[in-house]
Amino acid sequence: MTLKSYIDFVVERLSPLYPEQECRAVAVRILKECISGYRGYEHLVEPGRELGEFVLAAPWQECLARDFMIGAVERLSTGEPLQYVLGYEWFCGHRFKVAPGVLIPRPETEELVREVVESADAGAPLRILDICTGSGCIAWSVAAQLPGAGVYGCDISEAALEIARRQDGMPAGSKVEFFGCDVLAGDALERIVQVCGEEKFDIIVSNPPYVCESEKALMQRNVLDFEPGLALFVPDDDPLRFYRKIARLSGKLLGEGGRLFFEINERFGSETVQMMLQESFEGCRIINDIFGKERIVAGVRKNDYIYNRL
Repeated sequence: MTLKSYIDFVVERLSPLYPEQECRAVAVRILKECISGYRGYEHLVEPGRELGEFVLAAPWQECLARDFMIGAVERLSTGEPLQYVLGYEWFCGHRFKVAPGVLIPRPETEELVREVVESADAGAPLRILDICTGSGCIAWSVAAQLPGAGVYGCDISEAALEIARRQDGMPAGSKVEFFGCDVLAGDALERIVQVCGEEKFDIIVSNPPYVCESEKALMQRNVLDFEPGLALFVPDDDPLRFYRKIARLSGKLLGEGGRLFFEINERFGSETVQMMLQESFEGCRIINDIFGKERIVAGVRKNDYIYNRL
């Protein structure tokens, strides 16, 4: 099988699921990710070159290039996301392990990391908590850019935490402590303090479930059938349930002037801001993502924060 015939094969097998241009992009990404030293244009200048001439990159060296890459397309034809087939996704310049049971990192979430890092005093001994950490991509990316910070990540899913703990390839000195916590449970505050200690946090960040059940009809099959619903969906009648509880927890966990950052459903930016104002946060603002959609809400804990209803 030549490079050209492989790309044609990918288009043929995946065209029932995706537009042709997207199919070709998937084929080229497989070649770039899986073939050692592939520079991204060999299929244009040497379309007749045989797949068997190439050596697979880590971690697939023990496979035959042709067999593995055809098998990958067969998995993709079922709707399985490319990131699960490869076993990783790139995020903030690092390669993060992903697998069924953990949400695939999205490029717009990199904006959330950027906002957190830019808000931080890099020279201070910061304490940072990532709630609903999933794969750990936010926590690890923040830790990589703020190597002096004490970073924690929590999640209800043990499967996600196992993946988060096994992330490697982070810069030397990056460290995150992950632990299990059901943020909606009545003992969530006690659980966080038990693991992290009573010292206040400087920053809390969260990308919690925020897709309404009614939005399922608008979503692609590869998301609905393969990515964990636990990390995605909230009831239509209470779309802010995670944000409200996390804001109340943050009032107890953040120090004076501590910052809270959320990734949000673009439909509920103003509602999230109003909720945070009611929970005694100030300076709340909505930040657009790389696609121009309302995606992040940030606020500062008031110095006179008093809240007893957790």
